[in-house]
Amino acid sequence: MASDFSGLDEITQLTLLGDAWERAEVGAVVINDARRYLAANPAYCALTGYSREEIADLRAGHNLLVEETSQPDFIDRVTERRSVGQAVIRHKDGTPLPVFYVLIPSQAAELPCYIGLVWKQGAQVPADLPELGLEST
Repeated sequence: MASDFSGLDEITQLTLLGDAWERAEVGAVVINDARRYLAANPAYCALTGYSREEIADLRAGHNLLVEETSQPDFIDRVTERRSVGQAVIRHKDGTPLPVFYVLIPSQAAELPCYIGLVWKQGAQVPADLPELGLEST
């Protein structure tokens, strides 16, 4: 049975959107223009091994393992525009973890920010993202 969301007020819609991202299987973060984490969902915490409290004290890219083929200004490049790609991050325990990511410029409370979606390579690619050219390995 399909749910009818017509006629929902903005607060209810925002609550549903937040709840959906909170339960999503893909890691989701909000990063400000100073590269500070503003929010992270449980999937992102599980993926990286950091708690929300720990993530709030970190800068985006702190756990990025820059490979020889990567540019040292990786974070600067991806925060200038929407970016889709692959990276290797370091889990809190030190384990390297290949991931896919999507980083999208946005605004929160009228301030610039970035929405990041991150998932482990080899995991199921979210159903609405195959057209981006990202495939499970």
